[in-house]
Amino acid sequence: MKALILALSTLSSLVFSTSSAHADYFEHGNWATVKIGQVCYVYSLRSAKDTSGTLIFGFLEKGYNASFEYRYTPYPGETGSPWDQEDYVVLSVDGSESWLGDEMTTGLDSHGDFASLTAGFVPEMIAMIRAATSNVEVAFDREKLGERWVYGLFSATGFSATVVKAGEWCQFDPANLPAS
Repeated sequence: MKALILALSTLSSLVFSTSSAHADYFEHGNWATVKIGQVCYVYSLRSAKDTSGTLIFGFLEKGYNASFEYRYTPYPGETGSPWDQEDYVVLSVDGSESWLGDEMTTGLDSHGDFASLTAGFVPEMIAMIRAATSNVEVAFDREKLGERWVYGLFSATGFSATVVKAGEWCQFDPANLPAS
């Protein structure tokens, strides 16, 4: 129950406002799935030491309008944007860089800084994480600094089970999402 409350409070600050009485929750490894109303979310529970943030997938019923984003979590006392507009996302799985980072754009909303993937590429992101044996890394090439900074490092353990559970609850096949 503690994990359910923690997961719901984390997601509620990002994407919705609801009570735990209206949610289904499943946790496996380092990932969790929650269904709120007609929407399923699959998200990372923790990042590796010295990194932060959350990876979040969202799916409407039947898998429509699938989304993926990295939500940055600032360190205590940190202010200002964590990256510059000309910086770009680098995604790596098991140490191999993926072209999917080129399909991510950064933004800022009332919940903070994020990088989101172009919707049409969510199926590739799911397949990439399901095939991972170790981890998913979110980094940024910091153009002005000439450096690459790792922002989040996430274990892939449990992802497949949680995305399959989301598919059951929201009636879609994670390996065959509909075109959004």
